Amino acid sequence: MRLSECVFVLFMHSAHSENNVLCKSEYIAQLHYVFVHTENEKVMYAAHYESLFSSSFFHTGPCHPNPCHNKGTCEISETYRGDTFIGYVCKCPRGFSGVHCQHKCSGPLGMEGGIISNQQITASSTHRALFGLQKWYPYFARLNKKGLVNAWTAAENDRWPWIQINLLRRMRVTGLITQGAKRIGSPEYVKSYKVAYSDDGKTWRTYKVKGKDEDKIFKGNVDNNAPSANSFTPPIEAQYVRIYPQVCRRHCTLRTELLGCELSGCSEPLGMKSGHIQDYQVTASSIFRTLNMDMFTWEPGKARLDKQGKVNAWTAGHSDQSQWLQVDLLVPTKVTGVITQGAKDFGHVQFVGSYKVAYSNDGERWNVYQDQKQGKDKVFQGNFDNDTHRKNVIDPPIYARFIRILPWSWYGRITLRAEILGCTEEE
Repeated sequence: MRLSECVFVLFMHSAHSENNVLCKSEYIAQLHYVFVHTENEKVMYAAHYESLFSSSFFHTGPCHPNPCHNKGTCEISETYRGDTFIGYVCKCPRGFSGVHCQHKCSGPLGMEGGIISNQQITASSTHRALFGLQKWYPYFARLNKKGLVNAWTAAENDRWPWIQINLLRRMRVTGLITQGAKRIGSPEYVKSYKVAYSDDGKTWRTYKVKGKDEDKIFKGNVDNNAPSANSFTPPIEAQYVRIYPQVCRRHCTLRTELLGCELSGCSEPLGMKSGHIQDYQVTASSIFRTLNMDMFTWEPGKARLDKQGKVNAWTAGHSDQSQWLQVDLLVPTKVTGVITQGAKDFGHVQFVGSYKVAYSNDGERWNVYQDQKQGKDKVFQGNFDNDTHRKNVIDPPIYARFIRILPWSWYGRITLRAEILGCTEEE
């Protein structure tokens, strides 16, 4: 609320009315006179702000205590939200979204992890070296990719190079990380770039300088290895994102990652990888022990995305379709997606190729997630190797406390590392 509005409210109503607690504290110190309306007359009441406005009744209302999470700023709004008091809005800091800034929207969208497949990454051209034997394809442009050929490089004769990522659906993109690479021992990287976006892959809009009709030029890298991050404020909402290198060292060579979230904002990791979901919350139908040794027990608590080590996943003790991995989220939670990953057991590649999802609120009565179009159990596509992330969106979302992944097909033994995506607070 602006200072003038604060004075007006105090002028029109009783100073002791609960409806008056609308003034932001930073304005209160600026007021030397407060207008008070009584039944009979309007009286100018002189008061020192320290004695009058520090009283506790001015620190109640929709913004006291602050309903916004993650250091969001609460502001009074004329838009009513069904609250007892007049409405409010939360102004979210960079990287967060949702009505109460409860959703983190700065996670990797899948270039590095592999959720974004090779087919989703295209470019204006590809550089070919060593008589055409060495090809720097666009799908090599994954952040931190290793190897001799570990990035995308545009062809030498490409005057207007670009690399494009198809996210398959409209998503909220809040940032971008870029990285160069070495080619034949020589550092190459993109020093600056523009960003464009599209909903159909045909009509493109270039990201602009805020408040101006001028293309935004982002600062890129200064060497071949250190990542450089830029954020989009406001964020991009689109299916396709293109990076247009502007200035490059030697050749335009790039590794990258997009940051963001689903449009709903409710797609944050719920804690398998981070450990927020503790071991006791993760159970399974059976457990495998390599060589029947306790030290090689592939227990459910190890089913954490990207877990490292010799024993770094859950493996079922039996190979049949009655196996399951269960996560207790402790409270009913909105679940919008699942990420799965396989693992290796002494060099043997193992993964789940497809699975179903079941859910429950009491851990006893279960529902299998349905394919809305076909009217039968939904079978989600799983992994095709031991390490790549495979993300599936659950739309419409599940609201439940317990989630089970039900392996339906597999390679080797049933082996899983996983993350559950969602949020604990409804928008």
